[in-house]
Amino acid sequence: MLSHKSTDPLAATGALLSLLMLAGCGAGVDVPAPAQQASTEYAAASDTSETGVSSAGPAPTAIETIQLAPVYTPLIAATINATPYWPVWFGTGKPVDGVNCLVNGNYHKHALISIYKNGKRLGFPDGIGRVHAGCYHAYEMHTHDVTGIIHMEADVPKQFKLGQWFSLWQQPLSRNGAAGLAGPVRFYIIENGSIKRYDGDPVQIPLLPHREVLIISGTTMTTVPKYQWPPGV
Repeated sequence: MLSHKSTDPLAATGALLSLLMLAGCGAGVDVPAPAQQASTEYAAASDTSETGVSSAGPAPTAIETIQLAPVYTPLIAATINATPYWPVWFGTGKPVDGVNCLVNGNYHKHALISIYKNGKRLGFPDGIGRVHAGCYHAYEMHTHDVTGIIHMEADVPKQFKLGQWFSLWQQPLSRNGAAGLAGPVRFYIIENGSIKRYDGDPVQIPLLPHREVLIISGTTMTTVPKYQWPPGV
């Protein structure tokens, strides 16, 4: 019995030492905290990249602010670039995207298309839809000069769209490229003395009487001419 009692303090002491050693080992195992911190930083970096904001990525494209010139410019060949940028157009005389050969000009209105490349207005080929058309007279949409004035004629009132004109002209039309010009291509509508950016489908832009459709490729612009329509047009 005396022997049994004498060993209890030793056992208690051993147990106490074991607990202290385990506590010390446990304190040493908790050191990998920096690894957890590194994981948090990686997640933050991943969240930032998913938003599209990255120092390595391209800067957002700035939306140009364009205003009309304070004074009018006569809309005649002498006041614009009169050198055609595109080759001579040839037609087939067949209907193209809802544009037919002209029957008569009971309905006769005009719209304007201005195309700029790196800040320079480009001249249209003379006679699109009229010369070499294959029609007896011309197509319902056609030009008479290089100004970009589009004659819209039909036997009854008819609304045409920009996409129809480009189909007749046999040129592509999109924001990625238009009439052989590189994208991004920007579109604006000018009417009633004001200019407004158009962000919809350019194919669907209505060509309304005395409406100007502005098509820009390349260099951003700040000012464009405010055209004075010729008398009787």
